Amino acid sequence: MTSTSSSNGPLSGIKVIDCTTVIAGPLCTQIMADQGAEVIKIEPLAGDLVRHLGPILAPGLSATFLSLARNKKSLALDLSKEESQQLIKRLCRDADVFICNSRPGVMAKHGLDFKSLKRHNPKLVYAAITGFGEQGPMAEQRAYDPIIQALSGMVSLQEPSQLLGQTICDKTTGLTASQAVTAALVQAARTGEGQLVEVSMLEAAIGFLACDAFWPIAAAGRELNYPDFKRVYIPWKTQDGEIVLVILADKEFNGLVEEFDVQELLEDPRFDSMQNRFAHWDELVESLKPIFMNQNSDDILQRLWKADVPAAPINTMEQLPENKQIQACEMIDYAEHRIAGKYTRVAMAANFSRQDTAPYQEAPELGQHSREVLATAGLSSNEIDSLIEQGICR
Repeated sequence: MTSTSSSNGPLSGIKVIDCTTVIAGPLCTQIMADQGAEVIKIEPLAGDLVRHLGPILAPGLSATFLSLARNKKSLALDLSKEESQQLIKRLCRDADVFICNSRPGVMAKHGLDFKSLKRHNPKLVYAAITGFGEQGPMAEQRAYDPIIQALSGMVSLQEPSQLLGQTICDKTTGLTASQAVTAALVQAARTGEGQLVEVSMLEAAIGFLACDAFWPIAAAGRELNYPDFKRVYIPWKTQDGEIVLVILADKEFNGLVEEFDVQELLEDPRFDSMQNRFAHWDELVESLKPIFMNQNSDDILQRLWKADVPAAPINTMEQLPENKQIQACEMIDYAEHRIAGKYTRVAMAANFSRQDTAPYQEAPELGQHSREVLATAGLSSNEIDSLIEQGICR
């Protein structure tokens, strides 16, 4: 990953006013910043909560923040003050996107809702991320990832029911929002008109689950026959650890049988088709288990790959930087933050042939770019000094 302060990425020239906090909204704008957009992060005077979430590498600079705030500028404002609200409107006059993740009604109270900002810039794409949507009995409740995991049904998919140890709903929402905002930008470029884009964590989570987790309710009232992936997708113990493999198709099963010389499984009617293997999966596992438990992971993986059977080791986070495939992807390296010091950095996941180098500016200190951003918006040094002295800006 090459560090650079400029980019010819697909979103170069796009200006984003980012009034989001924690993970869902900041991930959306981080993706846009990586793709070349200028992202001005509006933070409260105390800073984004995520500055203190996860390992703290320096005061106000958590590992989470270093990732989510890269390539962004920090402008610290007290949004409860009329002067700050006017500054946001001023910034939005030449912006392409305004994005927030407040509860319904909060931005309207500050005069920063879609209708208000559209008066200053008809081409503005306004993205509102909420927890539960604008309507419904929970619309005004506070939303965090575990709440959405529970409400969406995601927790019930684990056996026994349990929360996933990551912010999967926040991240799904951020990905959904970044795609939706980019789509709205395409339409704005074609028509000259912006629009309101609404994405809720709940809807993003349910949409994420739809293609497979909804099988139990895919056709209400009908008895359906489908594989239970909680039984099929399992770790396989080896002599020195665990691996994962997939043998859904006949070709994969046949390759495994031939490589490990267990031809008798092909002759067993319980395993002679994908449907029958699913129906007798536990018995198939018991038949294959001794093969894997008597060999080490590396040897088994080499044989599975030779037989064209999809398989992989179960890596810990600590093992990722040493994995040869991940090294080949150039996804992980190390960076030096001028305050936080050395830390592990993850690259952008999408690569563009016309983007020569991925942009990289280290995550900012709180209010690091306040003077720069306000000066660009036309304020004089004296005006900026006055805002800072009044506690409106930092």
